[in-house]
Amino acid sequence: MDEQTQALTQNFTLGKLFRFVMPTVFAVLLASLYTIVDGIFVSNHGGTTAFAALNQVGPIFMIIAAVGFMFGTGASALVGKVLGEGDSERANGLFSFIGYVLIGIGITCSVVMWFALEPLLNLLGVTETMMPFCLEYSHIMIPALTLFMLQFYFQSFLATAKRAGLGLLFTVLSGVTNVVGDTILVGFLSKGDPIKAVRGAAIATTAGLFIGGVVPLIYFLSKKNTSLLRLGKPKAEIKSLFKACGNGASEFFTNISGSIINVVYNGLFLYMIGDMGVAAYGTVGYVNAIFTAIASGFVIGVTPLFSYNYGAGNTDNLKNLYKKSMKIVIIFSVAATVIIECLSHPLAGAFAHGDEMLKAITIDGLSIFTLSFLFKGLPTFGSGLFTAFNNGKVSAIISIVRTLVFNLATIVAVPVIFFHAFGSSYEAAFYGVWYSVVFSELLAVLMTLAFLKKYKKVYQYA
Repeated sequence: MDEQTQALTQNFTLGKLFRFVMPTVFAVLLASLYTIVDGIFVSNHGGTTAFAALNQVGPIFMIIAAVGFMFGTGASALVGKVLGEGDSERANGLFSFIGYVLIGIGITCSVVMWFALEPLLNLLGVTETMMPFCLEYSHIMIPALTLFMLQFYFQSFLATAKRAGLGLLFTVLSGVTNVVGDTILVGFLSKGDPIKAVRGAAIATTAGLFIGGVVPLIYFLSKKNTSLLRLGKPKAEIKSLFKACGNGASEFFTNISGSIINVVYNGLFLYMIGDMGVAAYGTVGYVNAIFTAIASGFVIGVTPLFSYNYGAGNTDNLKNLYKKSMKIVIIFSVAATVIIECLSHPLAGAFAHGDEMLKAITIDGLSIFTLSFLFKGLPTFGSGLFTAFNNGKVSAIISIVRTLVFNLATIVAVPVIFFHAFGSSYEAAFYGVWYSVVFSELLAVLMTLAFLKKYKKVYQYA
């Protein structure tokens, strides 16, 4: 057994597991910071309307980029299982085939988005004041959609190939490129011009995506690559392609859940408050994106371990991994909630650029929304666990019901309940909107626990 295989089958302590997944966690976190960094610079150098515009178009790009996450997590679980069964040739062929298909999808999405952008923005209710900024940012970002997808795809497979540290390096270089670009193009050269600030942020993000998407592509194509995986001759198994998509569909919905809710919340706050409401929720959405990225990074990092040991029939390791992973998820969820609650004032101030009303609205929303972090971690892990076992059906049920049923139901029901229960006031309904996601995630936890109990004997992880 070689060193890379031993790393996947070792008996993990809590500390070893934490160290194993941390490079992937940091890599995914940094990859998700593009829009956040853009938001900080644009909010301070372009104003509230430009910042609100970024928050309107940001979810669109994250939804499309999540296709790469779906392919990455779904295919890496499948490929990891094949590696565990000892068939490295088929594993490399599937990795290559699915990667090439993703590139084709990315190019197609760019073409479609270019022509459908303005009608889509009108459908989302973008105001006339925000439209020029939305168009400016989007027209620069759209050609880079394939790179956005590839970055998430390769992050999953760098973990499977036991090269998570290299994935972190690629993402750090990408993030540094983005920050330096924002500093120069937005911080110094925009000179307070909102259009120039938005344009500079888009260029900086695109430059970062080039590093994050193209450099890993070159690495996996290189003949000097000595990892478990390399891009080469594809093995065109259509059934496996759909299996990978089915596996990763849950992670797709998990990652776009924040984006979907962002779209809905933006519409509600645009109606209730206007541009300032969208800007306030933008800050809350950024904090949520950080939490989601860390939770998703953990899932990406730990999934290859479950997939490989499941394929190898090592039930003792599965039980150990499950126990340790649950501890990490619980500790992280509680710690994140406490930390963000304590940091709500400085976080709100970082995006408010001196606007006290905007800061006050943001603090109220952030303090309530953060309570949902107590519950978000478990459904994300549970969905990823079933993906690792190649049970895309259960994984998808958890994510789809969580996203499209619980979230949308509570965002309608909770404000109405608050309106009637707390004085029939506009303010009560406003707070109900913030609280809706807390109740939604609580329902998702109960559903996930039910599935974990039902299948623990089937996969022998507990």
